[in-house]
Amino acid sequence: MTWFTLAPPAVMLALGTLLGRAPLPLHPSWTARLLATTCAMTVVTALGTGVFMSINYAATLAPAAAALVPEWTLFGDDRPVPHPVGVPAALLTAAGALVAGRTAARWAAELRTARIQVREPLETDVPIAVAVPGRHGGVLLSRGMLRGFTAGELHVVLQHETSHLRHRHHRYTASGAMAGALLPPLRPLSERLRLAVERWADEDAAEAVGDRAFVARTIAKAALAHPPAAGPPAAFAESGVVRRVEALLDSAPDRNTVTGPLLFMGNGFVTSSLTGATLHLDHAAAAFLLYLLSLR
Repeated sequence: MTWFTLAPPAVMLALGTLLGRAPLPLHPSWTARLLATTCAMTVVTALGTGVFMSINYAATLAPAAAALVPEWTLFGDDRPVPHPVGVPAALLTAAGALVAGRTAARWAAELRTARIQVREPLETDVPIAVAVPGRHGGVLLSRGMLRGFTAGELHVVLQHETSHLRHRHHRYTASGAMAGALLPPLRPLSERLRLAVERWADEDAAEAVGDRAFVARTIAKAALAHPPAAGPPAAFAESGVVRRVEALLDSAPDRNTVTGPLLFMGNGFVTSSLTGATLHLDHAAAAFLLYLLSLR
């Protein structure tokens, strides 16, 4: 192996760290797409690097067993993986796979519970509105939301939550949560992604309702009605609501019909290229082509 083996995950981690701290001058929809792509590709790159390093370390320990794995999974220079590199790589890869599995299992359990609860309002005075994705999903509301909000405010809430469902925002937040769970330096990126997704739904609700100030007041009312341990003002300040309300009280953001797609495609090209290099996709494609030629 060479230093290039670790270059793609290092670049991806640096890119994710930068995007987690530098605000993007884009519409929330494009920001969410770009950040979600970065999160997903970084996770695949990190785990892929660990898997391939572990395979090559195993081949170093047992050269005879290398014949049991495809040639494209082995490093091209045939250099052995040293113990100080191979042992941490194997341990971190196993730990990462465990974290990913537990995270996915927790999501599945929460989703099953939410799909059961969505059949009727939640019995709580706390105003709650949650978009439950899937065929048997919908918008889950609480009794407190139905009793404490006017018809116009409920319309705002439903427009916001249906935006989450329509655009499948759970996939965006899932990629961010997985990145934050596997790679702690990317937790700010995950938080920024969640904010972008909420801002996207806010803008959809504001466009549907036609009154940005009213949408802002509704969001603030829902945040202040939650009773956290530190009091309602803390909930208002710590949940990203301040930035969401400030954005809604400002003019609508530009749709970025040109810059948004260009930046998204540029980011996708860079991240997918790095991920492809990590997974040895070029070697896999060459091996597959040679296999097809051998059949002729």
